[in-house]
Amino acid sequence: MKIVIVRHGDAVYSNEDRILSVTGRKEAAIAGEKLKRVINIDYCYSSPKTRALETSSLICDALGFHSKIEYLGELTPSGNARQIISFIDATIEMDKTVMLVSHLPLVEILSYDLNRNISRPPQFGTACALIMDYNGEVGYYERFISPYADDYVFK
Repeated sequence: MKIVIVRHGDAVYSNEDRILSVTGRKEAAIAGEKLKRVINIDYCYSSPKTRALETSSLICDALGFHSKIEYLGELTPSGNARQIISFIDATIEMDKTVMLVSHLPLVEILSYDLNRNISRPPQFGTACALIMDYNGEVGYYERFISPYADDYVFK
C-alpha cells in the first residue's frame, strides 16, 4: 500500500477558524501538480479542520481524484497516530493508495510511527507530502515533495 501524508498549506485566521492563505492555496496547487507526476490515489482522508479540507480539495483536483474526501477526526493536530494506523490496517486494501491530510505535529508522528522508528521523518513545511510504501508492518519513505524545493527520493 502507498500512503501519502500531507501537511496542510499556509493558513491565516478568519474569525474563529483558520483557512488557507493565498500562499497556502498556491502551495497546495503546486504540491498537487508535483504529486500528479508520481502517484494516483484511491482514497483521501482529511482532518475536518478547514485548512486541511481546503488543501485536500486542491490536491485532489490536481490529481483528478473525484471520489469523496472523507473526514477523519483523528487527523486533527492532537490526533492519535496509532488509531490512524489501526484504521488504515482495517480498511485500506494493500494494493491501494491513500492520502492523509493533517497538521503538525501529527504528520511527523504518523510518519515516524509508520516507519517503526527506523528513520526520522523529514520536516514537513506547509503543503509538503511524504510518499511511503507500507507493507502492513513498516512504512518505507520513498519520496518527499515540497512546493519550495526539488523532490527528495529516499534510497
